[in-house]
Order: sequence, then C-alpha cells, then structure tokens
Amino acid sequence: MNFQTTYQGGQLDRALAKSLPCLPGYSFNLNVGADRFQRPGHWGFNQDVRIISEVEGYRPRAGIGLDTPEPRTRPGIGGILPPPWAPVRTGPDHSVFPRGHGMSRKPTWLEFDKKVLTFDTYYQEPIPESGMENYRIHQCKLYFFLEDDTVQVIEPKTHNSGIPQGQIVRRHRIPLPSPCEGQYFTLEHFNVGCEVTLYGKVFFICGCDGFTRKFLNRLGISVPHNMELPVDPATEKLVDRKTSQFARKPHHVVDTRGPFIRHSDHVLRFWSYWDDRCKLYGDLRQFIIHYFLGDDTMEIREILRPNSGYEAYPLFLRRSKIPKNPENLVGLPGEKTPLTILNVFGSMYGTKNKKAHFMVDNLGSSSNDSDFYKDNDLSIGAVLNVYGRPFILTTCDEFTKQYYKDRYQVEDFTPLQLNEALEREIPAPKPPPYLGWGQEDDLGMWKSLEMKAHVKDYRKQAEFEKDIIRFEAKFHNALQGVNKSRRFVINYYMSDDTIQVFEKEHPNSGLPKGNFLLRNRVKKPGHQPEIGNDPEFYAPKDLYVGNIININGYSFQLIDADEFSLCYMEANKHLFPHANICVCLEKFREAIGPLQGEDVLKCFSEHDTCLQGVMDTRNFRSLLLQISKCGLSEHELLTLTRCYAAKSEPPGTDFQTLQAVAQTELRRFHFDRTLLARVEYTLRYHDPCRTGRVDRETLRATLKGAKLPLFKELLDYMVDKFPAPDDDLCNRVDYCQFLKFLDWEMNAAPITKPAANQCVMKWVEPKPPMKILCVNYRAFLDDVCPNIKCSLPAVCCCCNENKACPQHPRQTEDENTNYCPQPDQKCNQQMEPCGPQEPVTVYVQPCSITYTEGNQHKCAPGAQKCFANQGENNEDCGEPIPTFSCAPCGGTN
Repeated sequence: MNFQTTYQGGQLDRALAKSLPCLPGYSFNLNVGADRFQRPGHWGFNQDVRIISEVEGYRPRAGIGLDTPEPRTRPGIGGILPPPWAPVRTGPDHSVFPRGHGMSRKPTWLEFDKKVLTFDTYYQEPIPESGMENYRIHQCKLYFFLEDDTVQVIEPKTHNSGIPQGQIVRRHRIPLPSPCEGQYFTLEHFNVGCEVTLYGKVFFICGCDGFTRKFLNRLGISVPHNMELPVDPATEKLVDRKTSQFARKPHHVVDTRGPFIRHSDHVLRFWSYWDDRCKLYGDLRQFIIHYFLGDDTMEIREILRPNSGYEAYPLFLRRSKIPKNPENLVGLPGEKTPLTILNVFGSMYGTKNKKAHFMVDNLGSSSNDSDFYKDNDLSIGAVLNVYGRPFILTTCDEFTKQYYKDRYQVEDFTPLQLNEALEREIPAPKPPPYLGWGQEDDLGMWKSLEMKAHVKDYRKQAEFEKDIIRFEAKFHNALQGVNKSRRFVINYYMSDDTIQVFEKEHPNSGLPKGNFLLRNRVKKPGHQPEIGNDPEFYAPKDLYVGNIININGYSFQLIDADEFSLCYMEANKHLFPHANICVCLEKFREAIGPLQGEDVLKCFSEHDTCLQGVMDTRNFRSLLLQISKCGLSEHELLTLTRCYAAKSEPPGTDFQTLQAVAQTELRRFHFDRTLLARVEYTLRYHDPCRTGRVDRETLRATLKGAKLPLFKELLDYMVDKFPAPDDDLCNRVDYCQFLKFLDWEMNAAPITKPAANQCVMKWVEPKPPMKILCVNYRAFLDDVCPNIKCSLPAVCCCCNENKACPQHPRQTEDENTNYCPQPDQKCNQQMEPCGPQEPVTVYVQPCSITYTEGNQHKCAPGAQKCFANQGENNEDCGEPIPTFSCAPCGGTN
C-alpha cells in the first residue's frame, strides 16, 4: 500500500498516519511535485547565543534559559508547510534559573561549568522463570549536569555480580517519555522521592548529596530527607554464602609490631645482686638487668670488681625472655610454637593424588604457653627467679623511675642497702714510677691486660681545631755567630697541645729552611724519673713573649708573636695570664710599693714636655721597667702598650674623588640622565610613601639591576659609605641626592683618567693605620691609681703663681688670660712661645686629587707616586705635608 498524496490534495487523519507500521510501502513522500528542495534556515537562540537553526526562533527570558517555542511559521522543504502528522521538531527546553539582583549575565554553560547534581537512585529488574529470585535491585548514581541539562546514570560495580555494570546511560540530553515528544528532562524533574522514566526504565530517587540539597533549596525547591536504598536479595545471599566460610572464631594474631615501634629504644635498667655465699665457694655478686620494652626480653650483665677472679664475659645471660617457672626447659620439637596446626584429613605428608589438609587450632586447646616476666613484675625489692638463681633488685635509673610513675603510679623508689662488707672501698693501685721512656698509651697497658688506645679529648679537638698561635724565636745565648742570626717560627696547636718548630730562611748561612721539629708534645725539662715524678708538658700558660723554653735540649727565646696570636691570647686571658690586663695592672700596683701616686705621675710627666698625656712607646716601656724593677715580663709590657695605645679617629671618605671616578665611568659608557631617570622611577616604586629615602640593600639591588657601569667593589663602597640624612634613624639613603651625586650632566665633577679597580679603591679607601708609636699614659695612670687624678699643672712653671697654658707651661703677656707676664730665661731657652698645636695623628694622610683644568691635577700630599703619573713625588705638590710633633724623641713623625 503506497500513498502518493500530499496534504494539499487531501487531509489524511493524523491518527491513521501514525497507526501505520514503519515498513516499506507504508511511508508517505511529502515532496512529490516539489521543485524547491533547500532547507530553510532562520535565526534562533540556544542558551542565550544566537545561532542559525532549523527550528522555530525563541525569545530569551529574563532569567538564564530559554522560553517556549513560537508557533509554527517556518515552511518545510521548498517553502511548503509540512503536514500536521509530520513530527514537530521543537527547540530544547532548558532549565530556568532565577536571576538575583546585581548578578552577572553569564551564559549557562559558563555560569554552571563543572557543577553537577548527584542523586542516589535504583531501579527494579524483573527476573522471570527463576526459583531463586523474582526481581533484582540495581543501585545507581544519577548525575545531572547544570551546564547543558545532560543526564548520566552509572551503576557501581559489585564484585562477582555476574551482570554487566558501569555506565547505564551515557551523558546526553534525555527526552521525556510519551506524550511529551520534543521535550527533555530539566532540573524540575529530579527530586528526592520522585520517579523518572529513562528509556523505559523507572528510576526511583532515594537521596542526594549535600551540594544538590543546598542548590535546590536556594532555588526554592523543598527537598525531602534521604531514604535508604533497598538491598538486593541475591546480593545478600552471595554475601552470606561467602561469610559462612569464615571461621567463627577470629584468627589468632600476636601483635609484636606495635610494641616494637612504640618502645624500640626504651630500656629499663635495674641493679641487683645474687647472694650465693651459703654454698661452698659462693660469693655475693652484683648485676645489671636490662629489660627491653620492645619485645619483653631481658639481659643480665655482671659488675666485676677488681681482682674478683671471674672471667670478664660481656654478658651473664643473653637477651631472651625469662620464664617465671623454669620447668621443662627443653621441650619436644614443635611444642613451643605461636600457632598449633591440626591435621584435618589425609596423610601427614600427602601424596600426588591425595593431598593433606591442615587448619589452625584457633581454640588453643593444645597450647602450652609459659608465663614470662613482664614489666609489672619488676620493682625495687622484688626477687626474680632466673633459672633457679634468686636475683634481688636494689635500685633503678631515672628513666625507669619516670616510666613506673607514668604507667603504674609508683612513687616509692627507696634503694636497698647492701652489706657493709660489700661496700668497703678498695684502694686504687698506684701506677708504676715513670722511668723516662714511654707514653700514655703504655700506661693504658698497665691498667688492663687488654690493649686499649688512649682516649683523646675529641670535644677539645673540635673546639680548638683551627686555633694556632705562632711565635718568632731565636736561640738563647748562642755561642756561634751563625746560630745567633737563625730565626724560627714556633707553632702551638691548641687542639692537642702539640708544638711544631719551623726554621726560617737565612741568606748566606748555609743552613736550609724547613722543619726543625715535627709536630708532637714536648716535655718540660727538670722532671726526675728516678724518683717517680710524672713528666710535665708545655701548656698555653708557658708560652709568652720573652719566655725561654727548652725543646729537646735546645733553648729558644720567644721574641715576638703575630697579630692573631696576640689578639687570641688577650681574648683567652684565662689560659694566658701574661696577656691578662687585670693581672698586669695588679702586678704593677704591687711593684710601686711605698711610692706615692704623685711621684709616679711626676715620673711620667717629666717625659711629656707638651703635657698632652701621650708619650713614646720606648719611654713608656723604660719607665715601667724602672718603676717595677724589671718585675714585668716582655709580654706583659706588650699587653700594657697595646691596651693603652694612642688612637685617633680614622680619616673619612674622599667623596670628591669618589664622585669624579664614578661620573667618569658613567660618562665613558654614556649612562646619561635618561637612564638615571629610569633608576629613579624604580626607586620611587620601592618608596610608596614618597619619603625620598630607601634602605641601602634596595638601592644596591636597584643599581645592579640597572647595570650601572661601575666596578662591583666601587659600587658597594659607594652605597655603604654614602651619608644618610641627619634626621633618619634607620640609616637610609636619600636617593634623589644619590642620583644627583652621579649625574655628570647637571652636577659635573672634574674628569679623571680611567684606571683599574685596584687603583680606584686605593684612591677612595682610607689608609690603614701605621704602627703605634705613642701610648696614652693618662688612662694607664687612672687605672693604676684611681684615687690620684692625672691632670695638667695648675700654675706656671716660672712664677708658680699664675695660670698655666693647657698646652704649654708658660704663655705670653695677656691681661685677659692672667698668664705669667714675665717668663724666666730658662723657660725661654727650653721652649718657644705657645702656638696652635697639631693633634697627635697615627694615620697617614689619605690620597686625594687636587683638580685644575680639564684632566690636569697634582699629586696629593703624602703620596709617594701618583697613579695618574701627573706628580712623581711629594715635592710636586704645592700643599705642605701635615706632621705632628713628638716631644720625647724631638722629631717629626
């Protein structure tokens, strides 16, 4: 039957058209007689996005989602309207979500991306023609994806279920069942307690997760409480069948890992004794019992007394469990095992065709467990039966006491007192007399028959490993002329008190330089081995400048020490008494004796004609030796001189030279104001409060990041030494002034010649101090005689009436100052009238550059040779060289 008609020629009943089967010959061709076959395309909306669609257009609602489709106005193929019974393709009806006030108008696929509603569902599958079950329950998970209204159903897999499980319905939009053709499941169709039909399967929703419940409640949908999922009867039968095979009594397991992990390093220690004097040749013996909490084992060690007669075995009883009733110590094979094996049926060994079957005796009917000692059986005064020997516990250590306090709340730990005869002190044997040979290792052989190495002080070696003090020495009272000029370096190692002697090179002596004595401990002379005196070795207190030491028959006099050694001895004055300033001052006070403080002050003032409180080092040493009557050693004199040396402030930085060198380098690499402006912009970024100041580390990092063409040492020196503002307490730098300091266009400095980095740093850095030549004897006398105030003379030395000059005992005539108007002739002959006095300076004048025109400059005062080769020596400079006067020597330093 073939209908070749259209709806234009006649209308067929829609019910009749739908009732015909979908078989060949029963279909309707709606395009007969048509000459236009294009498919119409119209604009539509899909999730608020305009697209070209073949279905009717949609008008978007105020919320997120789509409206119902408009009436059918679009023609079919060729512009002809389709028949009424043709399937109507309507647009997807998505879920509608209300929009709150102020919410963003994002599309659904973006607003609800990766948001899924989860429901617990099940469906019932009928099982016909089965005597075991009539139906089967399938527990599933239903997922609803909010971004596109797709649905996915998954059934969790069950072990050995026998049915296909996993994904029941793949993720897609599921259409509603008849009669709602053309519509799809949306959010409103899912809730707890609802039934949904998906392709003929009825799913009952029993529950949901927390996110789903909260999301539906926010939309105004009431969600009932979750219900329990029904259990499948067949699955219960399988579980019962499997669990019925298990033993009714659980498997016997001995937990040994837990105690071992918790108490692997915990050991209880008890002291005990075993009194066996009631037997023949018995004795009272002491032991130490260790109880290991990790596995409840014990070991026993014996405390051997000197000359006890027993063998020195390391263990009296090895580590093992000790039974309380030691009976049947050697049992039958297999009698003492953690588990008992029962032979159910079959032969013991089994054959190829017939195997043996065994099982574990979980009831423990044949167990023969012996009772062992535990930690609760040990206490002070308890008696342990160690294989028939009674051991009485007397005391324990602190860890054991704390353990029993925390675990068993034991408070009484009073130790037991042994017999007085056992506690008598045995005099220690005296070592044999020293015969002049042998070392401490040989003494260890006398203490024990076993060879044992001498125990070193490793803590001392680690603490003083790198501490080495060095002295320069010479032969004392050398008879030959060659030996008088030989010089040695003596190294003393603080880590092990060893000495090494190294001979320095002496030209035209014929003697090679090198090791004079290898590193070892040196004995002091004078010990008498024949009377048993122990040898003495040189210690740190025996080494000081001026001392004479005898090393293997050679007498050395220590004449000097390096700076590190002097500072080290002064820092460790408890080891070096001659470097202790307090000891030196007390020794000088005792040497003064009946002398008065004024007499001592007069002795020092006679050598200070300028009365500045400073005198030459040689005069200071001679006065100390004269007053103390040579009671001070050479090292003590050196300690006093170093402590009261005249010091002055170091010279400041030559910023003029620093600016000239820095600007010359910036000019040479064309680092102009544009690049400095970028640096300023970066510094302003690090200064959000606009204070105009940054810390020095930020300034250094910014300049290095800007790749400033300066030497690294010069840049670090410039950042560290640049002066901070007076009102800044954080030592920050005013970066505006710093950049102005570097600006060679607006704040140009004289141009210098390029030089190496070492030369630049020599120009800029202050020179190191010279060797100290003067001593501040005022501070020394204030410490020695604190009751006597060391001050200048109060009257003139000429008339003994008028006021004296602060720098000179006499002064010219002046009515205002009331100084001596008529100084005597003696005073005029000794000194000239007072003038401006230069302060005592112990630093060399730092090198600077006096600029003229262009690149021309002159050598600075005090420079031996100019690095720019402009001035060859001091005579080329026009300025005078600053000097200072030293009254004792009368020269210019």
